[in-house]
Amino acid sequence: MKTTQILVLATFLVAVAACSKQENTEATSQAPKAEMPAMETPMEAKPAVKLPNEIDANDLSGSNVEQDASGKKVLYWEDPMVPGRHFSKSGQSPFMDMKLSPKYAE
Repeated sequence: MKTTQILVLATFLVAVAACSKQENTEATSQAPKAEMPAMETPMEAKPAVKLPNEIDANDLSGSNVEQDASGKKVLYWEDPMVPGRHFSKSGQSPFMDMKLSPKYAE
């Protein structure tokens, strides 16, 4: 008797699962597909607040930037992990706690 009850219960559960899957398939096939909004990449995202010593990323003049001892003209300093944010002085990155690296004029 117990084996029969287990078989009946298992059959019932399989039938419920099949009906549930069929309903989900019908609902998704009839619903119009929503388009995902375009996501901005981190490079395109505009920073909400400028940090100390941060300069405009479009300013490549290097006129307001601290120079290093190499003799080359430094355009800006950047964190290698966050290349979209430029700084006027060397030092520690506010993002990844690593040294800012200079980007030189060619």
